This record gives sequence, C-alpha cells and structure tokens, in this order.
Amino acid sequence: MKELRLKPINVTDKVLLRLERRGLIRTLRPTAKILRRTSRNGLVDTIYSSPVEHGTHKLICVRSDNAGRIMLNSHPHHEEFMLINNTGLKLKPVLMLIGLHKHREMEKKAKAGSLTTRDFLLLRLKYNDHKTCVFTMLKDSPHCEISEPGPGKPSIFFVSEPTDLPMHNVDTAGYSFIL
Repeated sequence: MKELRLKPINVTDKVLLRLERRGLIRTLRPTAKILRRTSRNGLVDTIYSSPVEHGTHKLICVRSDNAGRIMLNSHPHHEEFMLINNTGLKLKPVLMLIGLHKHREMEKKAKAGSLTTRDFLLLRLKYNDHKTCVFTMLKDSPHCEISEPGPGKPSIFFVSEPTDLPMHNVDTAGYSFIL
C-alpha cells in the first residue's frame, strides 16, 4: 500500500479562493447582484437552493431596506441568520426589531390597542462577532431587519431557510414604528 503523508496548513482567504476557483467550495460573501444594487429598497438574491430529493433548503443573501420601513413578519418554520462581512466594505449595522410574543399574540395585542415598547426589542447586530453573528429565528417569531438610518452602504447579511418558506406579515394596523 502506498502512503500519502499530509501536513495540515492554516486556512487563509487565499486558500479558500483557490478552492473556489477550482469549483470545489463557495465562500460566504454577497452576490454581485447584491453589491451592484443602487436602489434604497431591500433586495434578496438566492445563493443556492437544494433539490427536493435532498431536502428543501436554500441560502440567500439579503440587502436591507435603507428607507427604515418597519414591516413585521414571521415564518412557519425556523431560519438561520449569519451576519458576516468579509467584503472589505464598511456596511451599516443591521437593526432587527423582534416582537417578544409569537405572531398571533402580537396581532391580538395590536387589535386590542395594547402594544407597548415593552413588547419589542430593537437590536443593533454586529458583523463577525463569534458570539452573536449567527443565530436561529424560531418559527412564528415576528421580526423585521433594516439598515441603520443615515449615510453609508446598506447592511448585507445571509439567511439559510427552507426553500419555499412563506412570509406572513404581522397586522399592526394603528401603530407606527419610529427609530
């Protein structure tokens, strides 16, 4: 039997880019479509979507809305957020508004006129922080992501979720959100 003696090397971005050029991996970075976008509106671009025979799953890249429009939504299944910035660009932080009750309870409180600021958390998320930049949003949890207001490049982040995950808007008629 022939032996192949291998020595580990430290991974670098150059090593990963070499593997990517060979068609073996894809590094986690925004798509060209996301980076070229000049509109103030948000944008989603699918990085990949798995075929049904392997389970339904996709990875998307999201450029947050710059206009500050808050539209709470939830999904009937979980999704993973990844706030990684390896572009070299200075991106604005992602602001994430999270309702502290599940979808139905938030709508019930909105309809009754009893929502208060204590029903929400507005988080300023940090890129590349190993303790906070990757997390799962659980099903039926109301949330909305926007870029922090002000000048600068809109926030960009990644989401891994089921391929056909529907979005359910939370009816908060009678309420407006001011940052």
